[in-house]
Amino acid sequence: MDRRQLQTRAIALLAAAALPAALRAQSRPAGPGGFPNKTIKLIVPYPAGGIVDVVLRAVVDPLSAELPQRLLVENRTGADGRIGLTAVAQSPADGYTLLAATPLVSVGEHLMADMAGRSKDFAGVCAIAAPPSVFVAWSGLPVKTMKELIALASSKPGELNVPNPGTGSSHHLGQEMLFERTGIKVANINYRGQPPALIDMAEGRLHFGMISQSLALPLIQAGKLRALAANTAKRTRSLPDLPTIAEAGFPDVLVQSWYGVAAPARTPAPVVSYLGEQFLQTLAQVDNRAKLEAIDAEVLALGAAAFDALIASETLRWGALIRKRGIKMG
Repeated sequence: MDRRQLQTRAIALLAAAALPAALRAQSRPAGPGGFPNKTIKLIVPYPAGGIVDVVLRAVVDPLSAELPQRLLVENRTGADGRIGLTAVAQSPADGYTLLAATPLVSVGEHLMADMAGRSKDFAGVCAIAAPPSVFVAWSGLPVKTMKELIALASSKPGELNVPNPGTGSSHHLGQEMLFERTGIKVANINYRGQPPALIDMAEGRLHFGMISQSLALPLIQAGKLRALAANTAKRTRSLPDLPTIAEAGFPDVLVQSWYGVAAPARTPAPVVSYLGEQFLQTLAQVDNRAKLEAIDAEVLALGAAAFDALIASETLRWGALIRKRGIKMG
């Protein structure tokens, strides 16, 4: 599958998410003080067509059709997500600029202590979903299991290329955890998101990596990539014969890629609560949940307090690994 076909698939996913929204009339009541009385902007710090973008639009598009004002997605990429992250952290705390929150929010203080974009700079609004990731290898690599991959990488230290789709992303940290647990040495190649890395892996310029299942699946089915393990607690519907990372022999490498919505810290609590309720109502609608379940995503539907607790726990979890591996923003 070439770059054009991947882009076509991404556009199709976005269109599928948008269609039901176009059929709905605006029906939600305004919130505290008449909020919102102007367009709300949600900044996604990763490229359009990537998994973060697809997951957020599956909820944002139908919600936008029902709110008193529009809710628009803006992809503001660059610097491993820092540009979008800092833009929201430094925005007015009024609820009109939101962030597509990823695990990068929970590792900010470990990677950029002197910059805006740390967990304390945000207030959780709603955790949306956790789509599955898979460890995949270029089909030309002579491995069929995770243990064979580790054995090959151990015999060729520094010779296998893996993508870094964004420093501090769950995919980057999941790979780093695997390297730490197994002791293998690889060459990390930086990419702006997963889609361009997938192209290079399918063509053999990259050898293996942890990739969102929904993006990797067409290339797995086409025989361009070989799936080795699902980084999930249980097997996925789309790849029922693929072992989980625990079944493959690496239970302590389990990493969840969660995505949600956050607001700048000090956004008024009634506004945060109103926004969280709107997202949760949208997630409760069967057709919207179906879009996420179609990519095997676990629907989280966590409100503000529970999402804040998730971010705090992830912040504690990743600090030690980041320090030990010497991970820094580029």
